[in-house]
Amino acid sequence: MQNSEEKKLHEEYYIKSDNSNTLKYKWYKERYFNNVKGKKILEIGCGDGGVVQFLKGENEVYAVDISKNAMKFLKQKGVKAFLADVSKENLPFKDSTFDIVIALEVLEHLKAPQYAIEEIQRVLKQNGRFVCSIPNPRTGHKLLYPCLFKFRNFKKYLSNNRFSILSATTYGICPPFWDQFRTLITKEWKKEKQELRKKEGGGQITFLTKVARFMSSDLMSAIKPKIFGWSFVYETLNSNPFGAKEIYKEIAEETKGAY
Repeated sequence: MQNSEEKKLHEEYYIKSDNSNTLKYKWYKERYFNNVKGKKILEIGCGDGGVVQFLKGENEVYAVDISKNAMKFLKQKGVKAFLADVSKENLPFKDSTFDIVIALEVLEHLKAPQYAIEEIQRVLKQNGRFVCSIPNPRTGHKLLYPCLFKFRNFKKYLSNNRFSILSATTYGICPPFWDQFRTLITKEWKKEKQELRKKEGGGQITFLTKVARFMSSDLMSAIKPKIFGWSFVYETLNSNPFGAKEIYKEIAEETKGAY
């Protein structure tokens, strides 16, 4: 298939294999996938290895990403990787293939997140688990659909598509008055990351990453207001594999009398 404009933009999205997100990925593993064995697992948009790099061996793991560079890094880490733009292309798997699908801070990048949701439901077994996260809009991340990616709105969006919500929490911290010192903190974080790469020959764990991991402990998650989380995390069940398509029928039925 000819490269989409989005594929061209993301072709070299991952410049090098980077270990700086290791603490975050291990948090997901410990919180949602401890003792998971013998499962078929797909992660979408995990070009630097994602969570599945820590689930391989005891599980059959796959990855899909839009970046050509990601294919190289994922295969180096022993993950079966497939190139696809999940905003418009079918996932290259049969219906009801996976026990678990993971998509961490991916859906907000898509022109058509609803299309991706339909595909995720299709390849996920009934009552299979879908774990996803989105960035808190307060971080300053540019969003195609800003209102969708508010904590309660996205939770409702998943419910509308007939996912059963098991849990909703946050990762990291986006502190009060973030707008006032975002530029300075981001600048210092990038500087620290560059220095660590030069010193040790690869992406290393920064101080801010360690702070984010600490702020995502069970205790801190319990007392931290969700509005101050860096990203919003949802654990769901695919209770109705056709739910995303059925919502169209319901909307059409409810509104046809208005025209």
